[in-house]
Amino acid sequence: MTRQATMTVWDVQLGLAIHVKAPNGKYIIIDLGTGTYESGNTSPLKKRKYDNIAYMILTHPHLDHIDDILNFDLNAPKILHRAKSLSNDEVMDGVRYCDREKFEKYCEINDRYNSPVTSQDENYTGNADNYGGLGIQTFSTSACDHSNFNNFSIITVFTLSGIKIVVCGDNETESLDILMQRNDFKTAIENADVLIAPHHGRESAYHSDFVSLVNPRITVISDTAKIDASASDKYTNMSRGWKVDGKTRYCLTTRNDGNITVVFGESDDLNYSGVLAMSTSK
Repeated sequence: MTRQATMTVWDVQLGLAIHVKAPNGKYIIIDLGTGTYESGNTSPLKKRKYDNIAYMILTHPHLDHIDDILNFDLNAPKILHRAKSLSNDEVMDGVRYCDREKFEKYCEINDRYNSPVTSQDENYTGNADNYGGLGIQTFSTSACDHSNFNNFSIITVFTLSGIKIVVCGDNETESLDILMQRNDFKTAIENADVLIAPHHGRESAYHSDFVSLVNPRITVISDTAKIDASASDKYTNMSRGWKVDGKTRYCLTTRNDGNITVVFGESDDLNYSGVLAMSTSK
């Protein structure tokens, strides 16, 4: 029986918006970045008009990761995961007046999702059967200095039919240093197929031990041409390579490749499993 998942990394320039369709049709959303008029993806949430969002992860409360939050209730998820160790007062501290409505919405949502999720919930991520066999693991640390929200970012690991995808938020070296001390984290990320690079592929977030352990076939960076000090060359050198649109690629960027789609899981041919197909579109 064919069992495939589809992940879309939207071109939202300096931000992150990832949508994953599990084999059973449930959707997992990671972050609510938006693009500009020029990018053509003003609101990925409205573009797809989902009615079956089972699980949403807001990696951390920075504007480029929650910019679409005013559309949250159009597609409200059953379960929300976010950096709960950051208080609403901390989130609102220093917010610009022009952005205040979005951060107030984040805080309201943070307060609203206040019931614990049990293993009996039909959308509980600890049971891969709830997502058609798609495994979902999340990792983060609350041990970093609260002055830098990036280091509270949630890292998600998807697994299906032997394929592994590691999705980072804006983690920098401080949080990666801490997580790399955990055996369960190292086991979860090692020898992955796709890495969504931390902090938009910036040099300041490049962690050579982390990338070496992930050992990706291909790295994906969600970024813009305006980004400073990109480590894309380092990610290229640390990736094993994979066919994308007929060519061997090592690193894809939304700024150059547009929306990036990854299809993974079992194929119709029972002799092949763990199929990974990637494509890009402007």
